[in-house]
Amino acid sequence: MFEAGEFHHVGVACRRIEDEAALLAATGYDPEGPVIEDPIQKVRLQFFAGAGPRLELIEPMAPDSPVSGLLKRGTRFYHLAYEVSDFDRKLSEMETSGFRAVGPSAPAVAFGMRRIVFVMSPSGLLVELIEGRSPQAS
Repeated sequence: MFEAGEFHHVGVACRRIEDEAALLAATGYDPEGPVIEDPIQKVRLQFFAGAGPRLELIEPMAPDSPVSGLLKRGTRFYHLAYEVSDFDRKLSEMETSGFRAVGPSAPAVAFGMRRIVFVMSPSGLLVELIEGRSPQAS
């Protein structure tokens, strides 16, 4: 297990979610919810559950979306995502271990405006950190 975090999904870039969803259905994957538009990240996305890991299909909403560049290079499976309980501490630990943030942390519509940040290892592994949910006050 990823220390202080829980695996959440594998990110998959695509040109059109609806086309990919039909193909995923043939492999036993079903949508977990509706398509989500995130103008902050400049993407549309949808989560899918099946026999394997949860998948997040991500399509660009604009030509300058980071996903547009991935698709131009032919990249499809491009990140592993973990929900972490102490976002700032985990980001600091990852940076101390040689990862570098590829952009600033930002709120994400898909996670109720909790922060996300993408960090890359020296070997090119891209990891998304998702801020964990705050404990409910009683």
